[in-house]
Amino acid sequence: MRALTARFGPALFLVAYFFWFAGGGLWAPFTGDDLMNLNFHLTPSFPRLLLSNLTYWTTAYRPMGGIVYAVVYRLAGFHPMPFRVVCFGLLLVNLWLFYRVCLRLTDRREVALLATLLVTYHAWMVNLYYSTGTIYELLCYGFYFAAFDYYLGIRQAGRTLQFRQWVGFLAFYICALNSKELAVTLPLSILCYECIWHRMKNGVRGVAISAFVTLPFVIGKLTGPDRLTANPLYRPAISAARYLHTFHLYLNVLFYQDHFFRDANTILLVVAMFALAVWLRSRPLLFACFFILFSVLPFIFVPHYSGFFLYLPMAGWALYFATGVEMLRERIAKAIPATVVFLVVAVALAPLHARESRKTMQVFTTMALPTAETIAQLERVQPSLPRGATLFFESDPFPPKTFSLVFLVRLFYDDLTVQVARAADGDPSVGGHFDAVFRWDDGKLVKVETR
Repeated sequence: MRALTARFGPALFLVAYFFWFAGGGLWAPFTGDDLMNLNFHLTPSFPRLLLSNLTYWTTAYRPMGGIVYAVVYRLAGFHPMPFRVVCFGLLLVNLWLFYRVCLRLTDRREVALLATLLVTYHAWMVNLYYSTGTIYELLCYGFYFAAFDYYLGIRQAGRTLQFRQWVGFLAFYICALNSKELAVTLPLSILCYECIWHRMKNGVRGVAISAFVTLPFVIGKLTGPDRLTANPLYRPAISAARYLHTFHLYLNVLFYQDHFFRDANTILLVVAMFALAVWLRSRPLLFACFFILFSVLPFIFVPHYSGFFLYLPMAGWALYFATGVEMLRERIAKAIPATVVFLVVAVALAPLHARESRKTMQVFTTMALPTAETIAQLERVQPSLPRGATLFFESDPFPPKTFSLVFLVRLFYDDLTVQVARAADGDPSVGGHFDAVFRWDDGKLVKVETR
């Protein structure tokens, strides 16, 4: 019994800890991003969506996430719960993959468990727990660490990757690239690992092959009319000053601070972290330092900020902190069991998570759309429509000049040819034939008789 508790107890604790703070996301309704993404990925045929995942160098928009959206929608229909279950499954799998990578890098179960605790929940990554729109981050994280774990397992066995193993590794990596652009830093992870652990002995091929596979992806995504950088929110402004400024903004988010970190103390922190890693001659600490700095490169230069962008970089901070704490415990407080340290950290973080969660949920809910209410009202008032129907809304609860209502109606009726006109957008109510006219009245959808 004691052996079972020691083996599975920490994992059960981590799962319970995760659901205690994030479990409410299982019942989250569709967000505006969900409606947009579903509509976008359902527009092409499924074979074309599959082909986009094979031709990963094209400007197809994150087609691996599109596969998940399309499959869940076709199997489960237009209901948010199945999407949330898939996302929570990915979140849990990602915790397991991160634990495996930390265990390989440190060869210490105590360090891996503590690091996993640190990434189990973060209040400012609320979108990960309450929006399926972050499916791209979840998939990217999973495939990224699956590829890295696979690579580490082979190299730590004293072997180099052979042809079949390269196929497996690159399959994981390309899936990560097809999920989100954050994955482009994987060759840098391999480079750092090979330099720090093996001094590049037999590691040049791994770095070269992964970089070679990355090159057409980067070129393809940065060129062409549908390139991601055509969107002003993703247009980078590359400079050292921009890197440092954005880095300290994210540091405040990561450590639940308002304006503590600025350029000067951010530089001091990074220098101190590198100095400690070198002084202690700790390979995991040194790797974590480099990972922290390069894992932010895909988003650090763009003007679009979101807390959940830190999902992947947070792994480096967790690895560094957990390694440092365990090294400190062994040097000055070896009598204190690692389990006690683990529990103390969990208890210390809990009130911080709770405090910040109240803030983030308030921000998140103020931006929420009445998707669940509208779906329920459509089900009550107009459960079906002829294909290609035209609808008019005299009033509705959605912001004007947005497409959320249009996407919702098309997804609800599983018909992307439905036409929706809105008075809120200035569309005329006369001069055309409408199959149905609706009005939003005191929280209810009312069907207006047409003449």
